[in-house]
Amino acid sequence: MQSVQVQLMIQCALWSLMSIGGNAVALGDIHRYSVLQMNWVTDAQFVAFFALSQALPGPNGMLMVFIGQQVAGLPGALLALIGKLGPCSVLAWFGAGWLQSHGETPWALRTRAALLPVSVGLILAASYTLITSMEHSSLGVALTLASAAVVYSTRINAIWLIVVGVVLGLVSWRLGMGWF
Repeated sequence: MQSVQVQLMIQCALWSLMSIGGNAVALGDIHRYSVLQMNWVTDAQFVAFFALSQALPGPNGMLMVFIGQQVAGLPGALLALIGKLGPCSVLAWFGAGWLQSHGETPWALRTRAALLPVSVGLILAASYTLITSMEHSSLGVALTLASAAVVYSTRINAIWLIVVGVVLGLVSWRLGMGWF
């Protein structure tokens, strides 16, 4: 049986290689493995770690570092960071060199075009995972979908929608309504 640290590092390496187009594409699998399969973190912790990883400066893989820290303390955080950054850095180093000399070949152009819908599908799956992890009421899901529609169809900065959500949540809590 592998130690938790080895499992963590291997899994972070796999997520690293899966993250074509950014960490968000692997989010569904990160959630499935760390919350549902291994019970390393709860849904609430996962959402909080994701929010923190997006808010803090630094590499986009901070979510995995937070999970690693939760699982195995500082050594777990370091192993998760190495697992996250190592494989994708090596792949980027060699891939960039290859792409520089072969980037305009038909095979490379088709591969690049084929990865776009894969990335979009994985991002949509990650969005679904986050929504179902943090929203437990119909009103909350409706508010989330309405916010996504507003961000998509207007030039309103998403921070204002977050502020509105916080105000609605505070008013709901203050009135004892429990809407959100």
